[in-house]
Amino acid sequence: MKYGILGIGQAGLRHFNAFNNIKNVKLLGFTEFDLKKAKKFEKKFNVKHFKKLEGIISLKPDFIIIALPHSFRLEPIKLCCKNNINLLIEKPLVLNTRELKIINKYISKKNLIHSISFVHRYRKEVLNAKKIIDNKKIGKVKFISETMISQKNNHLPNWIDNKKISGGGVLLYNAIHSIDKICFIADSKIDNVFANKTNINENIDVEDVINISLKFKNGVFANLIATFLPYVTTPKWETKIFGSSGQVDINIRKGFELISNNKFKKFDYSNYYKKNGPNYSFNIQAKSYIKSIKTKKPPLVNLDDGINSVKIVDAIYESIRKNKIIKMKY
Repeated sequence: MKYGILGIGQAGLRHFNAFNNIKNVKLLGFTEFDLKKAKKFEKKFNVKHFKKLEGIISLKPDFIIIALPHSFRLEPIKLCCKNNINLLIEKPLVLNTRELKIINKYISKKNLIHSISFVHRYRKEVLNAKKIIDNKKIGKVKFISETMISQKNNHLPNWIDNKKISGGGVLLYNAIHSIDKICFIADSKIDNVFANKTNINENIDVEDVINISLKFKNGVFANLIATFLPYVTTPKWETKIFGSSGQVDINIRKGFELISNNKFKKFDYSNYYKKNGPNYSFNIQAKSYIKSIKTKKPPLVNLDDGINSVKIVDAIYESIRKNKIIKMKY
């Protein structure tokens, strides 16, 4: 199977490393704005750098990974879909619902397998906790609490602070992963949202702190707090799922705990991550996506997940602007 990559920044390289570990999957070519970075990658892996996407398309790839900055995805998505190419797209799918309307007729082709890189859904602790929840080990899910504390380190691209390119701050770069995870666990569409934001770093024009309340159509409530701090901090990504007869606490890259009927069970995945690395979910996602293309079956994260996430983000920003609860429109 043959593929191309658009953008070899931090995310693009993680995708490349993941697919590079799969037999009979070959990278045909890539695009990259940073010519110094492109030449280095081209020489190291003997893969052709293309200035334009059309060069990769001419080689007839089976799929293309889009890992470009948020505002640069619209035209590549349209062009790839016009040429019947399957897509794995970094989150978010596009900037907003306006762009969503533009690409809708292209990306909704029935014969293509598209996925959005909500890569954390493929983590072992998330998938196994989800099985326990689906098996009613904690009864009916009632409330989900999510805390995401992270540091904006020097390895991250500068464009994430440019609202015209990124579309937003911590919500679009980090918390959108949390929203996907919460939706996955709640197993329901969102009914309404309420949110507010602030800034610790007042020198940027995108938010670095956000607080979001979500009400799902099946009655589940959730609260998400996410920060993107401009200084060294102790990172934390914790999800607490409270059911009618117990709870599950997920700690990303560590494991999860089950508390039910006065019993406590710990699932420790520290050795799993020591062996495979902290970003092994990219490998799981890559294998899953290849399988979906071969079998023509929908991936774990499908196109609807990407579409709905854009609509949720828009509703959250609308709630912040209007300081009111926003009813979701699907």
